[in-house]
Amino acid sequence: MPMTRTAPDLETFWRIDDFTDPWRDAPWIVLMHGVAESSDAWYGWIPHLARRYRVLRFDVRGYGKSTAMPRDHAWSLEQIGDDLLTLVARLEIGTFHLVAAKVGGTMALHFASRRPAQLKSLAVLGTPVVTASAVDSGYSSREIDEQGVGHWARRTMRNRLGTSMPAEAQEWWARMMEATPASTQAGFMDFLPTIDVRPVLPHIACPTLVVTTGDPANPAQNITGLEVTRAWQRTIPGSELLVIPDDSFHVAATLPDTAALATLAFIDRHESRASHG
Repeated sequence: MPMTRTAPDLETFWRIDDFTDPWRDAPWIVLMHGVAESSDAWYGWIPHLARRYRVLRFDVRGYGKSTAMPRDHAWSLEQIGDDLLTLVARLEIGTFHLVAAKVGGTMALHFASRRPAQLKSLAVLGTPVVTASAVDSGYSSREIDEQGVGHWARRTMRNRLGTSMPAEAQEWWARMMEATPASTQAGFMDFLPTIDVRPVLPHIACPTLVVTTGDPANPAQNITGLEVTRAWQRTIPGSELLVIPDDSFHVAATLPDTAALATLAFIDRHESRASHG
């Protein structure tokens, strides 16, 4: 199992999907999942990306097969960004395209504002930039402490995945999420209301794609709705907004083929420009 020590308190699990021509020095895409997920969340994207790009998936600090975090861990976006920076350095990955979903996108936006030279492009999907109102969408550390991650995941799945995912798919997603250590998730829930990356968005210098579903009927859209998203997206210089209609907010999961192909077209465009100087 590929694990790399990326901090004194963290071993990060990672995997590389690479079906590129072996004689090519193919560029890199890094995939960053959301809260209470793992690198498995990107399974539907890999066939689209890995033929022309080398793809790195990793489990964010505390999640998946990476080291669990204690309940009282002092979370910070700076630390999560440093974890990623150390991982790509250890794997000898230079510049790359970063793709992230949900609060993983929030982490990625913060990373992009701090490391502008590291990224060729950034794409975020279903991403909030202020998460103080997440409690209104059912994000409570008390529920995690008392009833576990699986209970919370299943209770909130309708808003997360909408109606297009069949019951067996929603249950697969719930099982992936409930593998998250309760200490990690409860601690992160307490950190969640403190996040506000709006001040750093104007510092993002790489080409940026923002994807949302924009469904006003989804209660979770109070943090990822179209008008809210458009307002902050416009503060990122030269960024693009794409709406993929769906009644979920996690479009990377519910419409992986559509979302992956749209993101790939964006990456291809900017990779071509970078290659030609």
